[in-house]
Amino acid sequence: MSDDRRKALVIDDDPDMAALLSALLEDRGFRVDVVADGIHATDCGHRYDVILLDLNMPVFDGERLVEYWSITQPDVLQRVIVLSGYSRFTRGRELPTFGILPKPFDFNALDELIDACIGAQVSVI
Repeated sequence: MSDDRRKALVIDDDPDMAALLSALLEDRGFRVDVVADGIHATDCGHRYDVILLDLNMPVFDGERLVEYWSITQPDVLQRVIVLSGYSRFTRGRELPTFGILPKPFDFNALDELIDACIGAQVSVI
């Protein structure tokens, strides 16, 4: 039996935030994978419909992962939504990702951004 649900990846070192994001995505019908560091996502092995990425992580942070994907898999970045409470990264910052949402975030704004990200992929196909 195949699983036709959309797939999401949450990359966040905060276990509470990762669990919250995972629950929100699962409520929306996504199958969700969670990793606690960018290094574990460098070769994720799956095609994800949306990737929620924290920038400020202790080992291999989100900015390094974005740089890595820019070189190795630039198409992945069109499915990445950056979530960060680290204001140095989110204020006036341009990253080659689908979007950036500062923490704390509004759940409706996150839903809208996820819908826009999924919609952008559908319109490209």
